[in-house]
Amino acid sequence: MRDADGRERSARAAVVTLPVGVLKSGNVRFEPELPESKRAALEGMVMGPVLKLLLRFEQPFWPERLSTLGCGVGPVTLYWNVFYRAASHPPVLTAYCTGPRAAALSRLSGDEAVTVVLQDLRTHFPKAAPRLAAARRVDWGTDPMAYGGYTFLRPGATGARARLAAADTGALFWAGSETATRTIAATVEGAFASGLRAADEVQAFLGGAGRPHAAAG
Repeated sequence: MRDADGRERSARAAVVTLPVGVLKSGNVRFEPELPESKRAALEGMVMGPVLKLLLRFEQPFWPERLSTLGCGVGPVTLYWNVFYRAASHPPVLTAYCTGPRAAALSRLSGDEAVTVVLQDLRTHFPKAAPRLAAARRVDWGTDPMAYGGYTFLRPGATGARARLAAADTGALFWAGSETATRTIAATVEGAFASGLRAADEVQAFLGGAGRPHAAAG
């Protein structure tokens, strides 16, 4: 493997866990080139935009029993109380946005996005006067380490996850939520399960006959 600074690393085997958005960005090259089955699998996947705002307030203005608030309409998909039922904690809400809602907030400046979300909170809690202490936006869609949130399949791409997960590239193995079909695809739990699978594949490979080294750059 060669990084952006030109440094090289070698190994008897490697596991690719890069998000689909990064794999499709062109920032990572494989030598030799990935087989058609892997390239077709990646073409069949899309990473949707996900964005969240972490909002710390001077005082909580929501009911103590509130853990999450799902929103059928508006700029935010759902809110959750980060420290729900914690004994001592700062009042923090996460405004979580997916799909077109995340894309819309991503086009705004950070301050504009916070203003939109605060206005939305006032519609949900019209008797409250939220006093914001600090805010932070996390936009996975523009993050070069992710380029998206969760994967979904294009029409006709059934089986793409299994094809990407297949151990058919020599000493190069594949893990990550996008390779999971069980328990649930495109989730943290799926990513964890895929890591266990890939670890078993690497162990079996290293215990077998010698095969070519993995190479990626």
